[in-house]
Order: sequence, then C-alpha cells, then structure tokens
Amino acid sequence: MKFKKLTITKQLTITAFLIITAVISVFAFAYKKASDIMVDKNKKYSTEITSKIKHNIDLYYQEVTNILYNIGYDINTQDYLTASNPEKSYDLSKNLIYMSINMMVIKKDIIDIVIISENGSYFTMEGEYNTVLSLKGQIPDDRKVHNTGFVELTSLNNEGVIAIMYGMYINSAYNEDILGRKIGFAAVLVDVNPIFDEISRVTDNTELKYYLIDKNGNIYSKNDPLGISGNRELIENIINDFENNDIKDTYEINGSRNIVLVDEIPIIQGRIISFMPEKELFAEIDQLRRIVMIVLMVTLISMSVLFFLITNNITRPVKKLISFMDDLKGGSIRDLKKEVQLEGYFEITVLSKEFNSMLREINNLTHRLFETSSKLYETEIEKEKSELAFLRSQINPHFLYNTLEVIKGIALDEGAEKLYEMTNALALVFRYSVKGSNTVQLGEELKIIKAYVHIHLIRFGERLEAEYQIEEETLNVKVPKMILQPVVENAFFHGLEAKRGKGRLTIGSSINGRTLRIWIKDDGVGIEEDKLAEIRSKLSGSAADSRLNSGRDGRIGLFNVNNRIKLTYGAEYGLSIYSEPSKGTEVVILLPAGDEENV
Repeated sequence: MKFKKLTITKQLTITAFLIITAVISVFAFAYKKASDIMVDKNKKYSTEITSKIKHNIDLYYQEVTNILYNIGYDINTQDYLTASNPEKSYDLSKNLIYMSINMMVIKKDIIDIVIISENGSYFTMEGEYNTVLSLKGQIPDDRKVHNTGFVELTSLNNEGVIAIMYGMYINSAYNEDILGRKIGFAAVLVDVNPIFDEISRVTDNTELKYYLIDKNGNIYSKNDPLGISGNRELIENIINDFENNDIKDTYEINGSRNIVLVDEIPIIQGRIISFMPEKELFAEIDQLRRIVMIVLMVTLISMSVLFFLITNNITRPVKKLISFMDDLKGGSIRDLKKEVQLEGYFEITVLSKEFNSMLREINNLTHRLFETSSKLYETEIEKEKSELAFLRSQINPHFLYNTLEVIKGIALDEGAEKLYEMTNALALVFRYSVKGSNTVQLGEELKIIKAYVHIHLIRFGERLEAEYQIEEETLNVKVPKMILQPVVENAFFHGLEAKRGKGRLTIGSSINGRTLRIWIKDDGVGIEEDKLAEIRSKLSGSAADSRLNSGRDGRIGLFNVNNRIKLTYGAEYGLSIYSEPSKGTEVVILLPAGDEENV
C-alpha cells in the first residue's frame, strides 16, 4: 500500500517514527563529527606545541653549536691542542678553565666541556673524559658539530644524569705550519632535563605527554608519565607505523586509548612523540552525550502522550477542508469566491490562508508575467539605446572626415609632416567608423587602432612607446566594430597622460579554447583601490544598470563597450579591469571565438 493512501493517523505515526530515527541518526552523526573535530583540533594543537618545542630545540642546538665552535677555535684551545710538551699543556689548561667557566655560566645546562688533543692529552672540567672518549667514535670526522643521542652519565658527580653529547673535530686555524690539519676533538655534554622543563612550560594546563626518541632509539621523558620508557616494543611499533605512513588513530597504553602524533627533529636526528589520553579528550563530549540521551528519552515519552491530541487537532480541520473542496467540485465558478475557515494549529491556519489566497495568486502570477515581459522589453530598449549612444558618439564623422582631408592637403603643401601623419591617421579612423558592417575582423580593428595609437605616439614623442603582441590566429576572428578605441583612449587619458616619465602601451590578443582574449595594458598612474572597486561593480552588473550609472564616470567608453558585448554575446563575455596605483592598468576583453560565423 502506498504511503499517500494511508490515513493521516498512520502517516503521522510513520512520520514520527522516521523523525525519531532521524534525530537519533543526526545525534550519532553529530557526536561522531564532534569527536572528529576534537581529534583534529587536538592534532593541530599538538602540532603547534610540537613545532614550538622543535623551534626551541633548534635554538638550543644552535646555542650549543656556537659555544662549541667558540671553544674549538679559541686561541687558548688551539694553543693547548698544538702544545709540544706536557708542561706547556698544563700551563695552557689554566686558560681553558677560565674559558670553560665563562661558557658554563653562559649556558647553565652544560655538564662538562672536554678537549682531547691528537697526542693524547685532554682537558675536562667535570671528569667526563671517559664518557666522551667512549662516544667520540660516533662523531663523523667532517669538522662539523654532531650529537650522539642520549647517554646516562656514570661519573661520581653526575651519576644517573641523562645528557646529549655534542662534539666535533678541530682543525688548526692559527699555526701556519699545520694550518687546516686536524689537531684534536672538543665535546660538550648538555643536560636533557632543561628541554623537558621547556616542554612542561609549553604544555602547562594540558593533558599532553611528550617523549623524546634519540637517533639510537633511546626513549626519554621527564618522570615517564605513561610508564612506557621501558616498553621499547610499543615505541618501535609507533615509529614503524609513522615511517610507513600507517599511524593509527589511537594506541592502547596501560589499558587506556591514546591519540599519538610523531614528528621528526632533524637537528638532533631524533623524534618527538606526543600522547593525548582519549578519555580526557572526550570527557566533556561524553557528559553531553549522557545529557542528550536523558532529554531524548523524556522527549519520546512526551511525544507518546501528546500524539493523540495532535492527531485529532490535525485530522478534524483536514476533513473539513476535504468537505469544502468537494462542495467546490459540484458548484459553479462563483463558489470560488467563498473562503474556508479552519481552526487548529498554526500550520492548519496557514493552510487555510494559502488555500483562500490561491485564486488571488492567479492575478499575482499574471502581474508577474507582465513585469517579466516588461523587463524583456526594457532590455531590448537598452540594447537599442546602447547602439544609439555609440552612433551618437561618432560626432558627425562625415563632416569631420571631409574637413580632415582639407587639413591633410594644407599640411602637405606646408611641409608639416607630423601634422600630415596625424591628420591622415585620424581620417583613416573616421572613414572606418562610418563605413562597413557592425562586425569586422580583428585584423581590421587593429589596423585602425594602430593608426589611433600613431597619433598619440606623435603627440607624446619620446614619452611613449607601443608594443603589439598579436597572435596570428586571432586576426580573422569577427569582433564588434570600434570596441578597442574607447579602451585604448581610456589608457591614454586616465593612465599615461598623468604619468611622469616614459610610458608604455601594450596591446595583445590570443585564443583560449572558444574564447578570444584581448588585452590593453599601460604602465601609467593606475587606479586607486576604492575607484577600481566601483568600476568593477559597474562592469559586473547588468547591462541596464551599467548603462544607467556609466554617465557618472569619466570612463563612459569602457561601460559602453562592456554593455555592447554583454547585450550581443551574453553575460559571460565583456570587460575585466586590473590595476595598481603607480603601476598601471590592464583591461581584458573576452569575446566568443569558436562560432563559425565569428571565424
């Protein structure tokens, strides 16, 4: 049985069931979406925190690197490493003590500074020579600073301290006899705890837990908050998933699901891993879910109680409406003037009003049809007005053409070559404007534009140069007549006229698919941002609106060309303008190029 043939009571029951199902589905979807958003925000936040930590580690490393370079190439270190006998080395070591104390004051995290010469003598402030000697082989012999990863110190003074050793081999920099030769090794042992103090500061008031993994796979975290420092298998699984781009959404750690992010720390050839307990992240959402479930249950019970009242208040006025419609079927046209009065819920009242206004709506639709026809008629009128405005803009070219011919003759007789050239070019433009059809090939249009530009080249002299970037395939495309001259004129009078110094005008054309693209570009004074926005608004409006507003702007030629193109070819074609103050202006004209009649 089709749904529409069921009684309203059954339909309402089914509808209520579907609504409840939809509400539950929406809630489930919203909860899932909120969870995803929380996870994404947490990842973004963790990424930002990690980025700050990486930046601080980079700065930390750079400080240690600078200190190590200062130590290695200090004159005292160089003298110590090249000393010829133990007595001299001993005397020079006193200077190293002062230097080391200064360095350790500058960087309080330094545990020890160790310097080892090629002849076996060494210097150490805190007795970590054996530690450095055991790690020395991990440092590449390329005279650059490298680190060895985490190391637990075993000396009496620093037992149990976790440190990173930064070391480098040193060349002779002052002794000309052995200049550039390797003379020893220098290392700085740095406490790792300050790095985690910085991490604690950055992650204060958050549930994020951070672990550092050095290049040897050693795990370190202050206080080991998740108790996983000894669980190398878990860390290795996470690192493998990261390297294979297969990182899981969550990992179970000690019975709790955690969102895990891994990031590289290239500066120490290690990684940093952040852990966010899922339980902490979703605590507020879970509380909201419980509240919504309670509200949903109360709502279902309330809906069951009210359902019968609602059904009765709906079915009674509907039955009355059906009876009224049956009376209309058997009555005359005059019965359409009657109105039905329905009482009930707001929707029933609206239904009654809408039904009673149905006949009145016919008159409204008729009125709208008339308005639509009027607008179409107005559009045609605007098209004719635009064409008429274009014709009026020619300023009686027949008379001017005849006058120009007389001026040409006088200029030729008087030997005024520039005047002759300007008059000849202007006569060519006027003759072109009064003869021929409304559409021409782009090549013909460009010929006239070159004549027009030539006039201004004579006028501006060395202050102006023109360039043409015309693709051969565009020359035969049909375009509306006299669409380029107003745009070029705009470039002269609004762009190049006010420019100090030499100006440049570029005219180009190309075909992209079925669209002809013509551009006119100048490097003049440009257009201010507010004025540019106003011009663009007029160009992007309807042809009628642009026509009404064009007379208020000095660029009426642009708007007339834009109107002609849009009225002829449609809204997708026309003018676009781009400009920056003091840099110039570019006007782009788009015309159809793919139609057979245009090629």
